[in-house]
Amino acid sequence: MLGVAASVGAGVPPLVVPAGWPLVWRALIAAVVAGLAGASGSYFGVVLTRTEDAAGAREALEAALEPLDAPRPGWAAAEGEEAGGDARRVLEVLVPQWCPTAFWGRRAELDRWWQWCQDQAASALLMLEGPGGCGKTRLALRAAGQVAGDGWVTGWLGQGKAAQVLDAAASVDEGRVLVLVDDADTRSDLGALLEAVAGYRGRARLRVMLITRNGAGLVQALAGQLPERHSALLTRAGVMSLGPLGGTGDLVRWYGEAVRAFAADRDAPAPPVSATVAPVRAGQTLMQMLAEALTAVLRAAPAAAPSPVPSAEPTPADEVARVLFEHEARWWRATAELRRWGLTDVTDVLLARLMVALVLFAPEGEQAAVEVVRRIPDLADAPGERVANLVRWARTLYPPGAAAEVRIGPDVLTDWFVTTHLTGTDDGRDLARALLAGLSQEQAGRVLTVLARAGEDHPPARTLFEQVLDRDPVRLAHHAVHAALTSLRRRDLDHATATALARADLDPDTTARLTALIPAYVLPRCAVALARRHLHHTRTTANPPALARALTGLTSALFGVGEHDEQLRVAEEAVGLCRELAADDSAHRPALARALTGLTSALFGVGEHDEQLRVAEEAVGLCRELAADDSAHRPALARALTGLTSALGYVGEHDEQLRVAREAVGLFRELAADNPAHRPDLAHTLTGLAAALDRLGELDEQLRVAEEAVGLCRELAADDSAHRPALARALTGLAAALDQLGEHDEARRVAREAVGLCRELAADNPAHRPALAHALTGLAAALDYVGEREELLRVVREAVGLCRELAADNRAHRPRLAHALTNLAVIPDQAGEHDEQLRVAEEAVGLFRELAADNSTYQPVLAHALTNLAAVLDQAGEHDEFLRVAREAVGLFRELAADNPAHRPRLAHALIGLTSALDRVGGYDEALRVDREAVELYRDLAARYPKRFHQLYIETRGDLQRRLVRRGDDDAIALDM
Repeated sequence: MLGVAASVGAGVPPLVVPAGWPLVWRALIAAVVAGLAGASGSYFGVVLTRTEDAAGAREALEAALEPLDAPRPGWAAAEGEEAGGDARRVLEVLVPQWCPTAFWGRRAELDRWWQWCQDQAASALLMLEGPGGCGKTRLALRAAGQVAGDGWVTGWLGQGKAAQVLDAAASVDEGRVLVLVDDADTRSDLGALLEAVAGYRGRARLRVMLITRNGAGLVQALAGQLPERHSALLTRAGVMSLGPLGGTGDLVRWYGEAVRAFAADRDAPAPPVSATVAPVRAGQTLMQMLAEALTAVLRAAPAAAPSPVPSAEPTPADEVARVLFEHEARWWRATAELRRWGLTDVTDVLLARLMVALVLFAPEGEQAAVEVVRRIPDLADAPGERVANLVRWARTLYPPGAAAEVRIGPDVLTDWFVTTHLTGTDDGRDLARALLAGLSQEQAGRVLTVLARAGEDHPPARTLFEQVLDRDPVRLAHHAVHAALTSLRRRDLDHATATALARADLDPDTTARLTALIPAYVLPRCAVALARRHLHHTRTTANPPALARALTGLTSALFGVGEHDEQLRVAEEAVGLCRELAADDSAHRPALARALTGLTSALFGVGEHDEQLRVAEEAVGLCRELAADDSAHRPALARALTGLTSALGYVGEHDEQLRVAREAVGLFRELAADNPAHRPDLAHTLTGLAAALDRLGELDEQLRVAEEAVGLCRELAADDSAHRPALARALTGLAAALDQLGEHDEARRVAREAVGLCRELAADNPAHRPALAHALTGLAAALDYVGEREELLRVVREAVGLCRELAADNRAHRPRLAHALTNLAVIPDQAGEHDEQLRVAEEAVGLFRELAADNSTYQPVLAHALTNLAAVLDQAGEHDEFLRVAREAVGLFRELAADNPAHRPRLAHALIGLTSALDRVGGYDEALRVDREAVELYRDLAARYPKRFHQLYIETRGDLQRRLVRRGDDDAIALDM
């Protein structure tokens, strides 16, 4: 508009301004109009310049990113050359960018990705995690392609280009940028990228997707690499997890589609496939199915041969990989023989070794690749031209991409290739020794991470990991810790790294630095090795307060791995030292309180519950005094109260247990309201409160508290996997609460979730095996009510086997074994053989008698075991013994219910058993009295908890009425119950 007005105005004065006007007025108007005309030119110049700058900034950003869909590598022989028969590259069709199959499923994940990109308040960082071959890169390409269609600038981050990409993004005034980082756990430039993202202040919306196998582990590994001021970036980062894709029917259909697509890509006839049968199995990864389909195409019989019948049995993974690499190796040989490379006398073995070295080290640039290749013994003294030609040949076949590495195919297959060639033969092991000697820091980081990843599917790679680390554990320990944190097989790498750390002569600074890298509860054996080393250093310093802190730290670390005997010795030394220090200087009383709390947990671990109670009470008393003088000690008081809650429960002081648990929860609620860092403590105390409510039969409140605990633990575990053990405990408690209230289907669902989580935790750390045993016992209870006998028998037998192992190592687990045996005893034997049931029931009762003789807390479970033994005796036809045991069970439950109404349901159940025993021996009059008592108990219980007890009340009342009718009692139907 400005331009139009000025242009028009420039021609107006000569036409409309009277010539007789004074010269000054005519000059002024002309100057104004000329100024407007000049302004329009300036305005349009600015607009054009800005437009050009914006376009240039976008072009610079697009140039800094590697394209999503790189062109598929082609191979063109030079004039006069032949590529060697029908050999051609095979594995490229399994690379997501060039896979000819359709994209299947993942609708929910795509929707979440879109929401993350569109939500301006979302974190700039998102982790896409999942096991190798599950389709992470395929999903990233699909989602990035969709947002690119909406105007986003998208692409892969090239190695070392983080600063360039983010500077270019900051130069874009308006826009949206999505950066993808594949194999993020192996990138050496990730710290620089995150530093740049944390400091990004550009106007363009920035999103960065890190693709990794273990997102939570990568966050934990990176936490130690970023300055404290940038920690919020990792804290807010989301994690999107990918599991198996599709059910068996989907996999069968997709297998057929993949076979046809791969055959068409190779211009070959497709082998026959079935609409109902395929060599797939539920739960396998997408890559496993695709590799199986490609193998079928490569193995297809000639057209004249009879068509094979499609199999439903998947080919072993090693066999699939072998077939694929055999075909890939033919292509290597065919292309290496071309005259352009001047490669004479090359063998398949040499070419394979070359590829192993380049894949393992991922050197950046041709010169770095030459240096790596020189590590191969066959090429150590080879002419420079020959080595350079080999490198150029390999980098031409597999042009380095965003990560600047030679990539033969999907990681799960190349990991097999590398591992097999370095461990499968004596020559391969010699090659491994040559390649892995004298690694630089950067090379060691890359190699250890790749071997850790390969070890998830190929165990021999873990041996290589240990060999590399053992050569220089002091220098390489931090790389090993990073690899262990980001691996899906943490348990094995934690053990291997801890073993190396225990043998290494770590100095105090290195010990402290490594300790800071390990998040709480994540690598427990490494934590113990470092805590022991720290204690060793501290003993030489003649600094008693520092020694006390080191002892208390080792106490906590030992609890994390279940080493309770050593934990007790260390905790007792810590308490003794702290008592001496506090006697001389009251400033050391907080340290004494911490040491006492540690001793409480150690005594719990070895089953010394009376002493545990005494120490817990001392800890609470001391913390009360400290908190009264300084509110900063309130968290210590709350933790001491939590320890006292547990101790009171184990000695049967349930009323006091509930009071203390309520106090601990109340205190942690206040603390968490002021500081969210106390939310994990609140979750832990809520789980303890739910258990205390269970002991006293406060079932409705128990359920509310258990649900709150699970909800809080879910939030915590979503942000930090270190809280998954707390979630597992809370789920087990919730399953018990649901079961108590008759919500058996929901209890079974929650119990299965708890068992699944505990299995994962125990696979990483054997210290979680007791929690798994407890969860299995809870699942057994839920399965018993819904009548799933086959699964119930499997679960209970697993629990018994696990508890026997635990009890053999630590007598504190004998109660768990007795519980498991009690459950096993009452599962009906399919063959009707009662001898084994009777033996198991008697073993359970014998164990509980021993336990109850030392601790009256075990009287309720002894009574329950007696009830079960009575039932087994009844099935075995031992009626006199049945009556004797049933009377003992009822007598014990009467005493318990008189003190605690929570035992009334078990008393009612035992009374029903006694009624049956009396009927067997003709004691009908007493049976009638006992039956009436049971009905009255169930009536009262049904009035309070109808969902759980109404049906039991109806059934027992019906039994009583039938009994009265048989006796000719006219008031039988008039019972007002």
